[in-house]
Amino acid sequence: MLDTGGGAGQITHVMNEAPELRAPAAPSAAASRRRTLSDQELVQSLDWLIQMRWLAGSGVLVATFFAGVVLGLSVPALPLYVIGFAILAYNAALVRRLRALRRDPPSSMAVYERFARGQIGLDWLAMTVLVALSGGIESPAIVFFMFHIAIATLLLPHVHAFVYIALAPVLVGLVALLGYFDLIPTVQLFRTSHRTDPLYLAAVLFFFTSACYLLTYFCMRIARRLRRREQEINGLYESVRDTTESLDLETVLDRFVESAARVIGCKGAAIRLLDPTRSRVTFAATYGLSREYLETVPVEYDRAHLDQATMRGGAVFVNDAAGDPRIWQPERLEKEGIASMLSVPLVGKAGFLGVLRAYGGEGHRFSGDDASFLQLVAAHGAVAIENAQAYAMLADLNQEKSKFVRVTTHELRAPAQGTESLLSALAKGYAGPLTDPQQELVTRARRRLALLQNLVDDLLDLASGKANLREGEQRPVEIGALTAEVCARFESGAREKGLHLSVRVPPRPLQVWSDPADIDRIVTNLVSNAVKYTARGSVSVELTAAAGSARLVVADTGMGIPSEAIEHIFDEFYRAGNAREASEAGTGLGLAIVKDLVNRYDGTISVESAVGEGTTFTLTLPLMGPPADGQAARRGVALASGHWQTE
Repeated sequence: MLDTGGGAGQITHVMNEAPELRAPAAPSAAASRRRTLSDQELVQSLDWLIQMRWLAGSGVLVATFFAGVVLGLSVPALPLYVIGFAILAYNAALVRRLRALRRDPPSSMAVYERFARGQIGLDWLAMTVLVALSGGIESPAIVFFMFHIAIATLLLPHVHAFVYIALAPVLVGLVALLGYFDLIPTVQLFRTSHRTDPLYLAAVLFFFTSACYLLTYFCMRIARRLRRREQEINGLYESVRDTTESLDLETVLDRFVESAARVIGCKGAAIRLLDPTRSRVTFAATYGLSREYLETVPVEYDRAHLDQATMRGGAVFVNDAAGDPRIWQPERLEKEGIASMLSVPLVGKAGFLGVLRAYGGEGHRFSGDDASFLQLVAAHGAVAIENAQAYAMLADLNQEKSKFVRVTTHELRAPAQGTESLLSALAKGYAGPLTDPQQELVTRARRRLALLQNLVDDLLDLASGKANLREGEQRPVEIGALTAEVCARFESGAREKGLHLSVRVPPRPLQVWSDPADIDRIVTNLVSNAVKYTARGSVSVELTAAAGSARLVVADTGMGIPSEAIEHIFDEFYRAGNAREASEAGTGLGLAIVKDLVNRYDGTISVESAVGEGTTFTLTLPLMGPPADGQAARRGVALASGHWQTE
């Protein structure tokens, strides 16, 4: 324990053992993995296949019993029962495997794909045996091959799906061949069997193979379209995410065109915006285009015929850039390797903003689906562009406002200082002795002038705080030592009021990345208010570390803040009613400055208070992490009343 002496007005420093800094818990592996829509569909379909297989296995058992016992058909009951129970048995094993995958999700979707291929392979084998035992090529069970062909086509990559599809006619042909030579026991389902008729076998195999590949063709078209829609949805999501993460116009536009080009898979993309005069079209952002091309393309709106057509009629296709009359200097496009283009308008609340254009390396590159997707992207992009433009305008206005405040307050400071000098001269009798009423008026005038000077200083602080933070002025700041230094300035004031001022800081240095002057201003305002509005009792300042943040708590036993005033105390020029009634003067800007600076350093500040009991401010600022050895700041701070003593 560090103490400067007992009695009222003492300031005590206690170096608490800092709690261990703990990093936030890492997200689970499952939560950290992002799956596409097709990946999610694959995982869900695995469960669906398992549920359907319970029905299939049970169906084989029931059908065998019904055919043999009820209908009295001569069926190989024992082998069919074996097949039914085998399906149920390996399905139970698949259930356990799927549960294991859910408990410990793999890092790659390839595991799920292999699991799906394994399931389909087992089903392929089971269906082949079932067809062979239930009538061979004449078995109605042959239709279930179509079912699994559709599943393989929709769920598996096309390369793997083609393997299974090509295998189906081979397996059915093998069953037909074995039945033709009576090498397997078969069931005669019809009065007249044609399984030994070569023409019949050839016809069935031809139509079966044709049906397999026709089904594959249509299923793959559906799958390809679904995957394309998935890419568009993911691209639109990325575009929304990227454009909402930043309000910087250049960043928004760059991410915008990159997302559009990657989803469509084209050569490049660009955003061309109208200037405020609507006389020129400029490249605001590009992706995949050379600098040489960008420098040679005209930007005059009168010659931008393609842009004009887009803004008049919506989506515009250019299938042959070299021969399109709307293209100016087509040789430039040919040199760039551009053979086709697709343009869609960017329409905001105020009208046309420009165009979003995609570039293709081959003719007839773009389709109606591409146009629909680009129009969706452009609709969102126009909103993002307007938001970024509005934000940039607000930032400029804020800079101008801050500049105006700085200039105005600077101009006010000079005459205020001059007036203070004149009043001081009067008070000292340089213009002759003053009567008691005159002296009282001069004192009141000086007090009012001091309030004015404080207001000017607070306005300057507020203007500088709301201005953009200058990186060059920021550096690692040891907040513990700085807090001790600030509190030392208020020692004498606290002693004069009979207050006990205590300061607790951890022994381990806590560093934040900031401007030291800003941190000084934050701590000074909080401690100053605590001392100013506390008539008796104590003021405590405690600094700790937790969850990667420095936590500063300033508590007092002062007059407190009315509940109705809590939500307004960080407003500019606001003072609570009991504070205005107190004799202490204030501008109502101190806490507004604190709030603004805390926000700009990604910190938080909160307040708890009760009238007549006191007020507690809690402030957090993100830590830089533990400093390297030898970087620890000195903890001792000399005070006017004496030196530190360690217990």
